[in-house]
Amino acid sequence: MFYKIMEIDGIAAEYVRKLEKAGITTTEHLLAKAGDAKAREQLAVRTGIGEKHLAKWTGMADLMRVRGIGRQYSELLLAVGVNSTEKLTTFTPDELIRMMNEQKKAKKLSGGVPRLADVEQWQNELRVPAFAHAK
Repeated sequence: MFYKIMEIDGIAAEYVRKLEKAGITTTEHLLAKAGDAKAREQLAVRTGIGEKHLAKWTGMADLMRVRGIGRQYSELLLAVGVNSTEKLTTFTPDELIRMMNEQKKAKKLSGGVPRLADVEQWQNELRVPAFAHAK
């Protein structure tokens, strides 16, 4: 599942324009052109956007590929240290829910925390071999 680049939370219009000028208009393009540290470094030079921002947005774009995460939960997952679909599978669903609840409370974040069944579904989707090839 891919989104327009402007749908990633936290990307200001100025950065959207810079990314679009570099040919990045969707999360799919961002993953293709900034999917690793070297590519992000090169993109940072071309666009004038800091590598830290690019890494955050690339992580969010990766997570947003999972049905049900989207914009709603990608930033919360990043806040608890889950910056990729690969990392999402390293925690149990219960651990993720606990960490997200703690983070939400500590930082007084708005919005909800996913249900346990949602997190289980995300992880089940990632275990399907076809998902790994969709990168």
